Amino acid sequence: MSSGEKKIAVVLVVILIAMVGAYFALGSKIDSAQMPGPPGMAGAMGGPGAMGGGAPGGFPETTTMGPEGAKVKIIALVPIAEGCHAATVAALQEVYSAHPNDIHLTLIDFKGPESNEWKQKLGVTCATVDINGQYTFDLEGRTVTFQKQEGVSYTPADLKPVIEDALKTAG
Repeated sequence: MSSGEKKIAVVLVVILIAMVGAYFALGSKIDSAQMPGPPGMAGAMGGPGAMGGGAPGGFPETTTMGPEGAKVKIIALVPIAEGCHAATVAALQEVYSAHPNDIHLTLIDFKGPESNEWKQKLGVTCATVDINGQYTFDLEGRTVTFQKQEGVSYTPADLKPVIEDALKTAG
């Protein structure tokens, strides 16, 4: 490698380090409205891999959607940044999109800075989706508990019928 090529390589490495530093310094400060998202969501919900702060799913560490006085209040305290609950988040996005005026949805990254406060508020120590103050439901003769890993005590597909039932019950 010639000395000119070495100088170029050094400059490129310095630029790369500066860009990585800027990404970590500014990544969580990006407004979620600037991020790409599914059609009709005006960037508020984001798309896979578009998370401010590096999390998939397009959500900052805590996101609230829908009116405060909505019929159904959902709090999802899941590890959004890790993506292991991506199907749960997608199912919640889908049902929220179908009923945006009737659902107040709060998504909290389980490992984010506000998570300890939410864990205490909900009285939980593991990933949880709380629907109108509860996370265990009877669904077609079986008990589903929206806690821990997807596929263990619930499947993401269980969310839609439970939430739609809560919407009917609420009025």
